[in-house]
Amino acid sequence: MNGNLRIWQLGDAQISLPKPLFLVMEDVGWWLGEDGSSRNEPYRTGFCRRHCLEDYQALLRLAERLRMRIAVGMVLGEWDRTDFLRQLPGSTWMGAAWNNHANRGPQLEEAAAFLHDNRGFLEIALHGLCHEFWREGRMERTEFHNPDCRMRRPEVVKSHLHAFGVLLEQNNLGGYPRLFIPPGLYHSFGDGDRSMQAILHDFGVDRVTTRFSRARRYQPPIHERLTWECGVGLLERGMSPVAWNVPAAMPVWNDPGPIMALHWGNLLHSDPQRNGEIVDGWVEMLLRQTAGPERILAGDAAACWRQSAVSELALCRSDGRSLSMDLRAIPNLECFKGPFHLKISGCGKRAWQCVGGELGVEEKGEDGRVTLSVLPEKGAETVTLLQIRDP
Repeated sequence: MNGNLRIWQLGDAQISLPKPLFLVMEDVGWWLGEDGSSRNEPYRTGFCRRHCLEDYQALLRLAERLRMRIAVGMVLGEWDRTDFLRQLPGSTWMGAAWNNHANRGPQLEEAAAFLHDNRGFLEIALHGLCHEFWREGRMERTEFHNPDCRMRRPEVVKSHLHAFGVLLEQNNLGGYPRLFIPPGLYHSFGDGDRSMQAILHDFGVDRVTTRFSRARRYQPPIHERLTWECGVGLLERGMSPVAWNVPAAMPVWNDPGPIMALHWGNLLHSDPQRNGEIVDGWVEMLLRQTAGPERILAGDAAACWRQSAVSELALCRSDGRSLSMDLRAIPNLECFKGPFHLKISGCGKRAWQCVGGELGVEEKGEDGRVTLSVLPEKGAETVTLLQIRDP
């Protein structure tokens, strides 16, 4: 093994267990971009114009060029087609006078159809209704947790989660998300059956990403970048490479953990026809930074959670002829099940055998490095990779 990197030499081959990189896009769904916090309205995206279909097309461009089903953290309050949020206390700045008429019309229809038709590249994640919470008409941060990162009353949380599902149905956006991105990084974990995770799991959510250092931790995380409770796996989000309200941001590599969190406006230009220029710069940088043995672009959230669990928790040993990966420290949760990936280079035409798992399709990069998928057998505690022959 090479230092802190999970890299081994097996004969003429170099094998690595790369750490994943997955893109999470926050604050998608607002129509007005303006930061309204100074007048008791949401922060929104802090962007200089209204959002439009081209801004959703920019997300698809990013996903297609990375070959990644990126997570789109949606705030759906401004997608309310019937103004039913006026009946939900704390959900909007207008309260019982809530009127979303200005955001209904052709642009809503186009965006809803676009997200529905491109679900293969854009995975809707739960971010919130309007991101914040209004108590007696005054805004508080945030929707699900108060300024001390204490979860709001369970009945309040459940009512907001239910409303999110209603808005998904109104706009034909598919089933309930499996991924939750806490608004403003206000979150808590470690209190078991009384936790936010317990409620989320009842709604079908089994993945959460947030900054552990910002959350209220009733118990410390089980691992530095990974923890779990009540059937939900939590991944460390880390710092965003650029601030939430920086538009048309230049690409920045901040050596992130498994998650790179950007905000919608970071990828957008004041002229929506030029969004592609911003997106392409980020794509080029991300492809370059993940081309080596240390990192791999996760194909979707499920792949990221699985790869994180294996790369962080598997106990790996090599005798120079084989690589053995002990998986017993990985919890038996649905969000961590499935194939993971290895990167291999310098092995000529040698073939590989896997004991305790099934090898999947190989993908070859421009540098000749091969990415190999490994699906552990059901109940397997150890998976071993061996070179077997020249074909």
